[in-house]
Amino acid sequence: MFCSNAVKQIDRCLSRLAHLRFSGASHYYKVDLDLCLRGGALLGALHVVSSLLELLVREVEISRMASVTEKQFSATANFQRELEKQRKVGFKTIIDNLTQATLVSSDISEKTKAFYDYVRIPIHHGLPLRFVEKNTNQPEEEKLLLMIFGHDCKNVDFNVGMQDLEEAIENVALKLIDTGITLVEEVSKVRLT
Repeated sequence: MFCSNAVKQIDRCLSRLAHLRFSGASHYYKVDLDLCLRGGALLGALHVVSSLLELLVREVEISRMASVTEKQFSATANFQRELEKQRKVGFKTIIDNLTQATLVSSDISEKTKAFYDYVRIPIHHGLPLRFVEKNTNQPEEEKLLLMIFGHDCKNVDFNVGMQDLEEAIENVALKLIDTGITLVEEVSKVRLT
């Protein structure tokens, strides 16, 4: 059960989300984000908002690629497939491309890359320790110090426990979801001329 402040934060996120209009796959991610928030599934909402952000960034890059190609020569190509084939062109490279093309401000670019590192990578790759370390007062360094200085480590659990992850999610998820929605709003404003 959420406290009244958390409910208000969720309601604000839902309200902001309701004003966004997407087509295609982005729409389904938006619907899923809405459902996660309504159901109080904060970990799920973190997954979905970071995926939605990445999807939107890729959609803008695909539009940029099509626009550049169209201006150079008329060609029919599946730009989404072309982008997916370029395994070395990761999220940060795409953001940098959009920044160089002045479609995304350097401030939004840096915030988006930081969000990607801070949320998307640990949450989507099953690296809860990274997420917990950044969001609780129980850093992994404490466990390492116990080992180095010879404390009995038999009772120290070197896996991230459910309680640790739950504490991190409860403490920061709504703020991170709000930040993710802000970045989604900013990227969704990009229009190619």
